[in-house]
Amino acid sequence: MRGLFQTILFFSQKGKHWLILLLLVFACFGLQASKPFRLDSLSCQQVWIASQVLPGSGQVINKQYWKIPVFYSGMGSMLYMGLNARNEYKSRVNRYNESLFTPSDDEVMRMELVELRMKRDAFFVGAAAFYLASVADAIVVNAGDRHSPATATILSALLPGTGQVYNKKIWKVPVIYGGIASLYYIVDFNQRGYDFFKTAFQQLVDPNQVDVFEGRVSKEELLFRRDLYRRNRDLALIGLAGLYILNIIDANVDAHFFDWDISDNLAMGIEPLIQGGLSSQAFGSTPSFGLSIKFDF
Repeated sequence: MRGLFQTILFFSQKGKHWLILLLLVFACFGLQASKPFRLDSLSCQQVWIASQVLPGSGQVINKQYWKIPVFYSGMGSMLYMGLNARNEYKSRVNRYNESLFTPSDDEVMRMELVELRMKRDAFFVGAAAFYLASVADAIVVNAGDRHSPATATILSALLPGTGQVYNKKIWKVPVIYGGIASLYYIVDFNQRGYDFFKTAFQQLVDPNQVDVFEGRVSKEELLFRRDLYRRNRDLALIGLAGLYILNIIDANVDAHFFDWDISDNLAMGIEPLIQGGLSSQAFGSTPSFGLSIKFDF
């Protein structure tokens, strides 16, 4: 180590800073290589990163190889069906845009497009679910019997509520998702209102379009309502982000106090106490008598 410092000082005096950087890189790799490396010694955070970068690597670290084909077959099948559904949806959209339909046929075609879009999204969500399940399985198994705050935090970051399930606070899950659903409804409602008044304003200022209000609402009123819906939507989005962060913090704090003894069981013991003892009378002192009270909690 002393020789390393002397070499760095020599290169510094010569102005060879790039050689110093290269030397430090080789020194770091050399120190790391000198340490024994074991997969089961990786931390929860390292397992999490490895599982995110390459799905299945967490199962390799945990030596549960049989789970790898399960997760990959699930992700692969969902992704394959999702891509097929997306291609079919695009084909139907092109056909819809290039053709003329009667009002009844047009409504049927719109419903079919909605169903295809929902089918496509469901398959992609399924592929994402298998991916998240592989990551969650890796960090939970890696934690073993010990209750890990890092595991609870990562689980809630991956999917809100799973950290609370890990902490055995299942009653918090409907509270979290109730808040998410409420805020999502507010976001969706205000987004639709914003789109409506934005379109109405464009129709009012464009002489080639038909004003939906037929001139009954002024330009200033349309701008005010558009901006009001946009502000409410943005506030709801901030609330969603805050609820997501609060869900992570709650899981982390609960995990830290998971093994904390907060029971109401208190024990009190009362025993007689003699200070000095009977033998102290031989030295001219008198023993004292009393009670000893002990609390166990």
